[in-house]
Amino acid sequence: MAGYGKIDDEEVAAVGSIAVAKVKSFMASSHLSNMKDWVGDGPITLRAAALFGGAMLVLTGFFGTLGSLFSPLKLIMEAYMFCFGVLIVMLEAKNNLCKDNWMNILKKEAKFLTLLAGRGYFYIVLGTLLMAQWPDVGNFLLGLYMTCVGGLMTVVGLHAKAKMDKMKGHIKDEAAVVAAFKKADVDQTGSLSIEQLASLCKELGSDLDRLELEAAVGSLDKDGSGSVEYEEFFDWWSSTV
Repeated sequence: MAGYGKIDDEEVAAVGSIAVAKVKSFMASSHLSNMKDWVGDGPITLRAAALFGGAMLVLTGFFGTLGSLFSPLKLIMEAYMFCFGVLIVMLEAKNNLCKDNWMNILKKEAKFLTLLAGRGYFYIVLGTLLMAQWPDVGNFLLGLYMTCVGGLMTVVGLHAKAKMDKMKGHIKDEAAVVAAFKKADVDQTGSLSIEQLASLCKELGSDLDRLELEAAVGSLDKDGSGSVEYEEFFDWWSSTV
């Protein structure tokens, strides 16, 4: 009986090990999927905050336009705010409202709006324009809100850029660029996934958090594929060497 008990214990341990391995594998794949979704769509907290501000701009701009039909200057201002609000909603809810052809046009004509810091600058400008309409309390408060959201986006984006620039101190020449990229490209696809890029940044002395990683991907991924090809990585390295 003792022998059978020992066999049973070993079988239980083996089954337990397999179960733990499967759970870890599931959690890893789930984490990677969530990371890819997050990077493609942007950080949910900042997106939600900006989306709310854009929706409020649409509403206030629409009703403001209707109420300013006999005041040309105010009518123009409210119409602009309405259009900017629509643009913000499309930018932050791009998967549902902004089709690929529109995003391609945006990347070509207004690349800065596809970057975290670039959108931050844009929201700050809009916010200050709204605040300038004091004593209109509603527009002032909305402007203050958009300025704060834009400021946060700008800080995160610039902080990520500073960390990316720091990485260049660890890559002395083109041979080092090739070596670093190949080491990170463990599956030898010629491009780096989000997870691989994060590992590369950490190895080169820049441990990016999730917000900063989004900003980094936005600056490196020129073709919007969701991954970073060697040519894109090399162009980034050589641009300020």
